[in-house]
Amino acid sequence: MDSRPVRDKGDEFRPDELELLALLCSGSDDESAKARQQLKYARWGGYQFDDCDCFCISFPSKRDCESVRHAGGPFSTAAVSKDGTVLGLLDLWLLDGYLHSVEYMPFEDDPGHLPTTRDYTLEFSGRN
Repeated sequence: MDSRPVRDKGDEFRPDELELLALLCSGSDDESAKARQQLKYARWGGYQFDDCDCFCISFPSKRDCESVRHAGGPFSTAAVSKDGTVLGLLDLWLLDGYLHSVEYMPFEDDPGHLPTTRDYTLEFSGRN
């Protein structure tokens, strides 16, 4: 049984989700600046997988958003650690130049939830 709270696509992001997105868009290059600009218009787009809090990103309208140039693969990555041990990677994905999803790729057992700064150390690894 799914114990996650009911949410609708198009809802605003929760504070923890916004914090992850801000971190993943924190690069100093022009494309990261475009990604941060897209965040102003982005909304929660639903859970990406049934058994994980990984989420998609949606846009009510993209007309005010500039497309991000990216060749493929994750746009940016953050390392997730606890007590000095790296546990996995958070990835921000784009699709056709627009923010698409946030995924957590643990190195071992998947906890089924996205890491937060309350429980883990999250360090921006950079733009890919």
